[in-house]
Amino acid sequence: MIFYYNNLINKFYYEKKIKKPIVDKIIIHSGIAKYKNDKNYIKYIYDSINYISCQKPIYSKAKKSISNFKCKKGDISGIFVTLRKVKMWHFYHKLINIIIPNIKEFKGFKNNKIDRFGNLNFGIKDCTIIPDFFNEIKFGININIVVKNLKFYLEFYKLIKFPIF
Repeated sequence: MIFYYNNLINKFYYEKKIKKPIVDKIIIHSGIAKYKNDKNYIKYIYDSINYISCQKPIYSKAKKSISNFKCKKGDISGIFVTLRKVKMWHFYHKLINIIIPNIKEFKGFKNNKIDRFGNLNFGIKDCTIIPDFFNEIKFGININIVVKNLKFYLEFYKLIKFPIF
């Protein structure tokens, strides 16, 4: 899988190797600030992200207290995992071929999901579309694909077979 995507990226011509676009990392994040007191919910989300990514997730904590959100400094506000190298390409392959086709009435992502640096950000509201996954509680995840050295991002994402229209 890794060699397949690397061969596709190498076909994307550049004069120098420094200018070659690189998919740097994929970040999977789920916000749990509403359920910060429910330990079973937090453990379920932690185990779910661990299962989805095949890597141990990290708790993200609040940096400062905000009284309007009833949030104290150090409270758990989310769970995330950063995938790089081999695990990143395995998850990307699973995302493209299994998870995204299971989304109902899906035609492709719009161009506004990509920022000016070429990073792609999108969310999945319900994780029941992930196969072989025991779904007791519905939750959503955000997925960020971070790319380096990218100017022509639409052509690049079409080259690595990401569904963008």
